[in-house]
Amino acid sequence: MGMWSDVKWLFFDVGDTLVDEWIPVDHIMNQFVERAADRGYSITIQDVREKFIESYSNFIDSPMQYAISQLIEKEEDRAYIRPRLKYRKELETPYPEAKKILAQLGEHYRIGIIANQSPGTAERLHQYGFSSYVDVIACSAEQGLAKPDVRLYEYALEKAGCAPSEAIMIGDRIDNDIVPAKLLGMKTIRILQGYGRYQPSKGADDLPDCTISGLDELIGLLL
Repeated sequence: MGMWSDVKWLFFDVGDTLVDEWIPVDHIMNQFVERAADRGYSITIQDVREKFIESYSNFIDSPMQYAISQLIEKEEDRAYIRPRLKYRKELETPYPEAKKILAQLGEHYRIGIIANQSPGTAERLHQYGFSSYVDVIACSAEQGLAKPDVRLYEYALEKAGCAPSEAIMIGDRIDNDIVPAKLLGMKTIRILQGYGRYQPSKGADDLPDCTISGLDELIGLLL
């Protein structure tokens, strides 16, 4: 097991880690394109995707607000567009392999969730078929703390009765998943899914212990 020999707990992010957000993100991008057209702008979804990539590459919060600020010239047009965009959370779907991976890992590790999510995370995990594998849930809406605040991580570790050195954080984002976990002494695995894969590592402080391209790689890595 090597570097994982002391690990008892695996903590997962949700969005773009266990759950694919590409479809709802594309959906809200198309809403933006349509509302921009209402105001006379000829913008394509690829234009919006490029701004999302810029946002993640530069660690800018709220990629959609960044895209609006960059692609819409007039504030009156921005004010028209912003309230007309709605993220459709029901369009999120678990990655096809996620349930099987959790089941296999759950035979050897306890599993927790540390995520920035809207209310109802436990119910959604149940709908996805994940809940029987998850022992601890620490989410922003319920705890009133949002990543990268290390207090959300501390809450999860305390609830798990787990020392940081006994845990791995698995997530897609350097800023929200890797950096705070490393600050506490947790081990880290970065998964290159979603727009989080465009965040660049800047040095030892944010360099994960391992980087993988998909969930299925966890089996060979951890078992």
